Amino acid sequence: PRVPFPPPPPLFDCVQATFNLCEQSVGPALAEAYRAGMQVIVKEAMANGRLLEAGQPATESVRAVAGKLGVPPDALCLAAVMQQGFSPMVLSGATTVEQIASNARALEIVSGGKLEEATLQELMRACRMEAGEYWAERGRLAWN
Repeated sequence: PRVPFPPPPPLFDCVQATFNLCEQSVGPALAEAYRAGMQVIVKEAMANGRLLEAGQPATESVRAVAGKLGVPPDALCLAAVMQQGFSPMVLSGATTVEQIASNARALEIVSGGKLEEATLQELMRACRMEAGEYWAERGRLAWN
């Protein structure tokens, strides 16, 4: 009898996407990819810095929760993404030693259980933007 060939391996074993407290629209697709066995990689977890800039609508919510938890706002933004059900690998975008040290505190938030699910969901509701609005705003950013 003829032995069948094994099926070919999948073409991709990971997916990378933008996901953050403001831009959450891809969340269901990332969850589906994760359930299918793919590694999920998230970029722009701080919305290109917009979650940390004064005058941005979501910044006030981020700073309030970060202050309550006693953690840096950047670490909170990263931890909020790390705690998603699709278990993402989160790229921080840090460019200085100080940013790396501050971003690394996200691990403390996640491993220490500092960001409770109810607080996370409230923060996500407070910061969420419509995808079209998010991407239009992102398109107007001055890149250096």
